[in-house]
Amino acid sequence: MNDSMNNLIKNTPAALIMLLALIMTSSAMAKASLEKVRVGQTADKTRVVFEIKQNHRFEVSKFNNPPRIVVDFYKADNKLSFKNMKFLDARLEKIRVKDQKNRVRVVLDLRKNFDYNYFVLAKNKQGAERVVIDVSKKLVTAKPVKDKKNVVKSVAKPAKDIAELQKPRQIMNAGSPMFLLKNKDLVVAIDAGHGGKDPGAIGFNGTQEKVVALQMAKRLKKYIDAQPGMRAILTRDKDEFVSLHQRVRIAHKHNADIFLSIHADACRKRSARGGSVYILSTKGASSVMARILAKSENASLHDIKLKGRDSDVAFVLSDMTREANIRASRKLGEAVLGEMGLSVRLHKTSVQSANFAVLKSIDMPSLLIEAAFLSNIGEEKKLKTTAFQSKVAKSIVRGLEKFVKRNSQQPRWGESLFVYYKVRSGDTLSQIAANYKISTAELKKLNRIKQDNQLYVGKKLRIPVS
Repeated sequence: MNDSMNNLIKNTPAALIMLLALIMTSSAMAKASLEKVRVGQTADKTRVVFEIKQNHRFEVSKFNNPPRIVVDFYKADNKLSFKNMKFLDARLEKIRVKDQKNRVRVVLDLRKNFDYNYFVLAKNKQGAERVVIDVSKKLVTAKPVKDKKNVVKSVAKPAKDIAELQKPRQIMNAGSPMFLLKNKDLVVAIDAGHGGKDPGAIGFNGTQEKVVALQMAKRLKKYIDAQPGMRAILTRDKDEFVSLHQRVRIAHKHNADIFLSIHADACRKRSARGGSVYILSTKGASSVMARILAKSENASLHDIKLKGRDSDVAFVLSDMTREANIRASRKLGEAVLGEMGLSVRLHKTSVQSANFAVLKSIDMPSLLIEAAFLSNIGEEKKLKTTAFQSKVAKSIVRGLEKFVKRNSQQPRWGESLFVYYKVRSGDTLSQIAANYKISTAELKKLNRIKQDNQLYVGKKLRIPVS
């Protein structure tokens, strides 16, 4: 220690020295902070994403009586605003949060003994790491073993690798966010708007939206089923009220690839006419009419206000998946709208967007299609005719065909999450594959590696993590 430092200490009051020491100690021992939980569903899995700042250490454990996954965040402050949250999900029943000495314990209660996987994503722009747990639709056949230090150890290395490659890009949705059609039919979920106690818009001559929406949905199903490589399912096939969650569940049950919600528009301005195509927007409506329409459609669903759900729980989709969904939906919407414009009058010649609840709840490319205006006397008459309904349905099918033709060879939308791993001295392909729980053959194919000698220090490998 030099003389100037000695003089500084001698002339500094003891209380101030203690205060400085306390501040330095507190800074060094800064607690982690569990900021948010997001939950999203796809047909194959339920994804739970924890956002945590200053992450020190965490452990993941699996138990089977009852089936549950336990995540302990050590030396962490709990910033979540709930303690017990139930979910309408096929795999995840509820999330319980408990503050314990030296840790925050989060319990994921499962409906059955489902398998799971986990990984860590590097810090986002807000400085929070993301601990991701995917609950698979596959059931565990062997008795689950409680994970302890091994889990933490296996998580730590990939987390470091991801963080190192944060600059400039470490995480991406491979290619454009689309789906890959292999040897399977394209499944289209057709959602006839309203129904039962909810008539929807009513025309000047008493025509109910729920009636024409169902007629068009059935006609559209007929045309889709006639196309090779396509088939359609209906969320309702009769005059009945179907809740938002039921519509979503029906689409998931049938492993739908695309979701189309069919409606007929209404407006105070009687002269308004023409068809429109809408997608979800998270940044506000694209027009005044889009905002009014979304408000009207959302109100009719009755159950869209998820009471008891806190603002820090994004119940539907993770941000990453939702953005991929919107990009895919816009491409689908442009294809469908382009074909509709060749057959029927359009109200707007570009794809519109608003915060529609039914689209917000769907984790696949999705559109809300307004065929025409029931509030326009002339279009009310057309909406009831077979000829007009057929024109609309056939144009939608042509749009679907165009969309599939353009995008069928691209990776599955929103599901192909990758990180880049930088090869280090001593690495082998089999070792890297084992660390990330994929096969060596898959790793080679993904990175176009034909021979082992193509692996060298510094080479970047794409690793699927979803």
